[in-house]
Amino acid sequence: MPNRPGLGAFETSRKICVLDAEFTQLVTETETRLHWFAYHLCGNRAQAEDLVQSGYLKLWTKWADYRPYPPGHQRALAYSAVKSVFIDYVRVKSNQYAPSDLADYDAVDDSAVDEELIANENAREVLQAVEQLPDRFREVITAVYFDGSTLAAFTESQGLTPKRASRYHIKALQLLREILGER
Repeated sequence: MPNRPGLGAFETSRKICVLDAEFTQLVTETETRLHWFAYHLCGNRAQAEDLVQSGYLKLWTKWADYRPYPPGHQRALAYSAVKSVFIDYVRVKSNQYAPSDLADYDAVDDSAVDEELIANENAREVLQAVEQLPDRFREVITAVYFDGSTLAAFTESQGLTPKRASRYHIKALQLLREILGER
């Protein structure tokens, strides 16, 4: 049977519609929880909306690659995308606005140090401390505290026993305290 002209464009259009429908379904299923997750990260509703939208955009650019994954994995990727956007935002903002030394900070009142500056510095320190953890411990901290997963879900996804996952979690928190205590 000979090829009909324009069939390639029709097939391409059909594939895009299928991708769009599947992505729209993911957005519908995750939007509310992702907004709560983003709000938990930043504490600002408008910024949380921006984080979620940027996260979805990041996910959409690679959606053709992520499409074959199971729905649970796709949801985890959505959380990871929002977390990644937030981390990028914190890194850029803390590098852009943080003075090199608090003595350089010109405050009208010494007791009124900018709370946002301190929060950004603390967030940057925590992120740097998490990056210093060994892989397995960093994975459990990232899953539980950044991806919005539970320890039980992490346990299942990694094929660990609950006791081992709990030990990883406790040890990771101990190491984080040690790393942050050194600073």
